[in-house]
Amino acid sequence: MKPKYTLRQIYGENAVYTPRTPFSDNPWMMDDPHKLDALTSREVAIADIPVLVHRATQTEKARELHRLTGLPWVEQPFSYDTQEEYLAHIRSWCEDDKTIVCQYIHDLEHMDRQCYWMDAEKFNELNSKAYIDHLIDSKFVPSRLNVETYRLSDAIKNWQPPVVLKPGDDSPTSGGYGVIICHNKEELTEGLRQFRMTGTESIIIEELLQTKDNYSCQFVHSEELGIQYLGASQQITDENGIYHGNIIVDEVPEKVIEVGRHIMEQGVAEGFVGVAGFDLIVTEAGDVQAIDLNFRQNGSTSMLMFHDTLGKPINKFASYAAKSPKENDVFFQTIKRFVEHKILFPLSFYDGNYFDEPVPSRFVGIWYADELSEIEKLEQELS
Repeated sequence: MKPKYTLRQIYGENAVYTPRTPFSDNPWMMDDPHKLDALTSREVAIADIPVLVHRATQTEKARELHRLTGLPWVEQPFSYDTQEEYLAHIRSWCEDDKTIVCQYIHDLEHMDRQCYWMDAEKFNELNSKAYIDHLIDSKFVPSRLNVETYRLSDAIKNWQPPVVLKPGDDSPTSGGYGVIICHNKEELTEGLRQFRMTGTESIIIEELLQTKDNYSCQFVHSEELGIQYLGASQQITDENGIYHGNIIVDEVPEKVIEVGRHIMEQGVAEGFVGVAGFDLIVTEAGDVQAIDLNFRQNGSTSMLMFHDTLGKPINKFASYAAKSPKENDVFFQTIKRFVEHKILFPLSFYDGNYFDEPVPSRFVGIWYADELSEIEKLEQELS
């Protein structure tokens, strides 16, 4: 059970990794602390470097699921329960001159800019929704306007719904949060109100594309590996654009891969090192348009890394939670049964019973089967 690449191969032997969203206020990031903590062990199986994880992901239940897959359990030397413990590890890594890889830039008071594996400001810039206009060929970008909030009333007169609103500054976003889809004038008015309430200095107004397919197209780059195509999957989002997982498909249009490589080459030319995934839309007209650039590990990165070794044509990356703490034991036993039957591959199990006051347990993993219908049938048992 070996991944195609490990984070050690990409970032180096001195690297350490923290996937946790920083403990700072950001209106465009998911604010559920348990869900964020559960995701900290999502890339452990592809890491081969120390990962800073929440202790609720390191319980005996998580170990048992790994044993059932034949995947060796790697005890993580760095873990936390509280924000204070998390930040203490970050400071210690900086003092020890570790190369810190992260998903999002941290506040300067918490992490010195010299501790990152690449230029921190460039990393943040590449991930901002406004920078896409400066990075890639305009023919791959939907019609859009980045306008200062105080000028918005005049600018919006030239746009008619349906449109998409996005933050126009360098604030990081994740999982579709910070993206507001407006199908009519009422939704547009409400979306603009939400942005004004956050104090956002500028807002992107973008056309809402007529979508045929929505891909996450991923690449890796390091000095030793060069640029390597990792794979692509179709993204699952709800009507509000919130991310809910990925499914690997049999064939990815060559044009999607070409546009993805163009974006990766542009990012690498500006100094990027690591894993990147780009949200690429194939429109009803057959055009490929980039709607978001994620120069970091993506939700489905581990699925693409393990696709070959899982040996099944259909893979689906997804996460689930027990309905309530009372359901935690049933939830775990259901997950365990699917893992035993070699149809569900565990990436992370967040044990809700770890806490003095139990919370719903959470699971992140990869389905693998010959048919999507087989996976969908089993998902009904979890839901």
